[in-house]
Amino acid sequence: MRKEAALKMWWELYEAACRIEELKPWEYLTKDQYVVIQLKDEKEPVFLRILGNGQGEEKEIQIYPGFKGWQDLTMIAELGTGMEEYLSEDYAMADRRALICRYGKKSDMMYSQQEVSKALNLPMAKEEMWPNFISYRSRYIPFSPDQDEVLMMTEAIRNLFMCIRALEEKKLPMKWEENERLCRIFNVETGLWNMFPAKIPKQTRPYMGIQIQKEELKEELKNTPEKEQNVQIDFYYTHIAESDEEAGRPRNPFLFVAADEKTGKIITRYFLKPEETELSVVSNFLLSHLKQQGRMRKITSGNPWIIKALEQICQELGIETELGRTEVLEELMKKIENRM
Repeated sequence: MRKEAALKMWWELYEAACRIEELKPWEYLTKDQYVVIQLKDEKEPVFLRILGNGQGEEKEIQIYPGFKGWQDLTMIAELGTGMEEYLSEDYAMADRRALICRYGKKSDMMYSQQEVSKALNLPMAKEEMWPNFISYRSRYIPFSPDQDEVLMMTEAIRNLFMCIRALEEKKLPMKWEENERLCRIFNVETGLWNMFPAKIPKQTRPYMGIQIQKEELKEELKNTPEKEQNVQIDFYYTHIAESDEEAGRPRNPFLFVAADEKTGKIITRYFLKPEETELSVVSNFLLSHLKQQGRMRKITSGNPWIIKALEQICQELGIETELGRTEVLEELMKKIENRM
């Protein structure tokens, strides 16, 4: 159940955010130069990315918790390249776990934070560089941080302040071009914080493949009549808030769509239940389609996790898989969005 942060906690977060804004961290770090902080009460580090150095970039402090967060940050950073070449930016941004401190106009902040800031007064905040705090979670609409997230953001930003001070005073000889990360870790034995550069490789989300254990079923599917059909499949976030009282934040309905590439007609359109995984939905679609409509010639998707999930089993069944653009689905989704 969601627990809201007390006003004192919000005050400390606003104070930390306003204090670091004065240092202008985006003048010391680019979006490709990451800070890694091992917070005192967390088992895994948080990974920080600073935006605002590049032309047209919004000024943001992005916090990605844990190694799953590191995988999400890698996904975001790799968009448009390699396996993420065709991955939708909308999907990537909505499917991540991240805590964002975005600086902008006071009028742009969330309604719930308007109430908090009004109660706190906040004399240290600037009208045109007002911090807006946003929590991103997979399957949910971006929302105001809860108590645990407020506490994590406060500690992370406070420690980032010390990292920026060290860069400002040139105490750390960083070799960013060699993929070094600026690390800050609390030493329990000495009771002191240590800062040092370290090489931490980017880490992609794990790829899991669909497997069919029963050999007789596999043989049956191999012998399914082949159709001259190319199928495009993908997942989409609809961004239509759906109440979830237990989570205490609105859900972002998650849609699976498959379409015939030649005719442009939808084969299936399915909203995932909260407990359903992408892998189970893709697996069910493949088996159902093979049994009811026959063996397609090719499956295309811009989502690398879909292609990797299908790659091995499709190879065994004689179905081609392709990581590429899905123009038919893109057009269909535009029509669906216009009706929503």
